[in-house]
Amino acid sequence: MNSTLARLKSALGCWLFERWKIEFVLIAPALAEWFGLTWLELCNRNETLTVDDVTGGRVCQWPDSSLLTAVSVFPSLGARLSRRLLMDWPVSIGTAETAQLAAAPAISFLVPICGVDRLDQFFSSLKSALGQVGVSSEVVVVEQSSESLLAKRLPHGVTYLHQLCEINDQFNKSRALNAAARLAQGAGLIILDADLVLPNTFAETCHRALVKVDAVRPVRWLLYLLPPDDVQGAGDFQLDNLTKVESIVSNTPMPIALRRSAYWEIGGHDEAYIGWGGEDTEFLDRLRTKNVSQGGWLPIWHLWHAPAAKKADGSRNRDLHLAKMRVPAQERITRLVQTLDRSQVNA
Repeated sequence: MNSTLARLKSALGCWLFERWKIEFVLIAPALAEWFGLTWLELCNRNETLTVDDVTGGRVCQWPDSSLLTAVSVFPSLGARLSRRLLMDWPVSIGTAETAQLAAAPAISFLVPICGVDRLDQFFSSLKSALGQVGVSSEVVVVEQSSESLLAKRLPHGVTYLHQLCEINDQFNKSRALNAAARLAQGAGLIILDADLVLPNTFAETCHRALVKVDAVRPVRWLLYLLPPDDVQGAGDFQLDNLTKVESIVSNTPMPIALRRSAYWEIGGHDEAYIGWGGEDTEFLDRLRTKNVSQGGWLPIWHLWHAPAAKKADGSRNRDLHLAKMRVPAQERITRLVQTLDRSQVNA
């Protein structure tokens, strides 16, 4: 009985403070916008948002990522919100032939990958990166494995590098990203995990923002999809067929877009991080020494997969990360810049 009353209380509180706003945006978006309410303003009752003067996105005035509570209490809301977002931010399937490729692209997507257990997600993410419109772009893929598995499977025009690692070695995402950044031709970089699906103007809107600042955190909401049927739907970009979304997350550290020059000015990624966890947060901490726009304006979709081994067992490079973060950001930058091989940096 107590658990039932607790659920009812939670649902009632969510309706009073949060769900009515979501329903207003979903049912009458034009009227809601007239009152100054769009999906960008939707957040939990204890959270505060401000408008970013550079991008028009929303800055989350809290330090960590957070779940949108209403979607946890009322799961069907997630799929409805996803369908509404797709109306304004559609996803396109692309290939190297249809992508706006150029000898000197404006934007380079950096995509690190290790192993074959997430290839379906990787190729879906790759298609959305190649489906960008409005700006010339390229995709740089760096594969870490004991043997090259992707070289003959990637679309023509995708830049590819194989980094040799032994079978039992853990993924070093930072090393892969540094290698990708060295190969990148774009003045702007977008760091993209190989399980994310992007709207087709992701690169173009980031490119416009990077004219004004060194870096942007463009994602307002990250929508986590469920297995197994929704994974197939997402792989085919049939996102409008989703019946549920596992969760919607605000204030995620990645993905991020930044000027290539800024990437190297802060020392690139710290390759001391091996396995899963910490590298993105540490990188962002150093990046904040530059001119970073913190306001997100875009939705992206995360394709379901089994958690990484270190994430599943609770190990997230915690001790290493705590030790790193005790050192001031500028000191960490100085150390990393000193280790860079300038002859290999395409700045």
